[in-house]
Amino acid sequence: MCKALIKIIFYFSLFIHAKDNTIHPFVKSAIIPGWGEKSLGKNDRARFFLNTEISLWTICLSTFTYANHTKKMYIAYASKHAGITSSGKTRKYWVDIGNYIDHDAHNSEHSRWRNFNELYYENDGWQWDSLSSMEKFENYRIKSDMLFKTGGYVIGGMILNRIISLIDVLYLINLDNIKNISFYPTISREYYGLQFKFVL
Repeated sequence: MCKALIKIIFYFSLFIHAKDNTIHPFVKSAIIPGWGEKSLGKNDRARFFLNTEISLWTICLSTFTYANHTKKMYIAYASKHAGITSSGKTRKYWVDIGNYIDHDAHNSEHSRWRNFNELYYENDGWQWDSLSSMEKFENYRIKSDMLFKTGGYVIGGMILNRIISLIDVLYLINLDNIKNISFYPTISREYYGLQFKFVL
């Protein structure tokens, strides 16, 4: 993870300090937030967006690395304490084995619910050696899922950082011509967000 982060910072530095006037600042900020501001001579703004981007990349890589590590831990733990084979298993399978002491208990309950298509056969069966082992596994799995979800939020933050940088570059390019800027929330059943309006 450390090597990947060093490479990202190195490539960011190359891009930011590259003397390339053929790329529009708007496009530059879409690639790397802050690059567009840098090309317009706004170093403080560029530094803010770039530092934010590097921080988000650091958090993102750390989160997904730890999430994958925790996933490997719970898979290995289940193999040892529940006698399962880990290959070809779906996320639903890992959720189920964390909620039933064995596959017979799972199948019995789902048969009563008439969910016959969700029953497990012997080759996918499991048998926890204790209730505490099952609970420990479930804690590992929930922790891993939360880390993956957090990583998804961080990716959303990286997209938002780009959007704000794009708006900032657009503002800087048209600074002398802009008379008024306004923004307001847009909320509906299918969509929510912010709309920006520039009056030239």
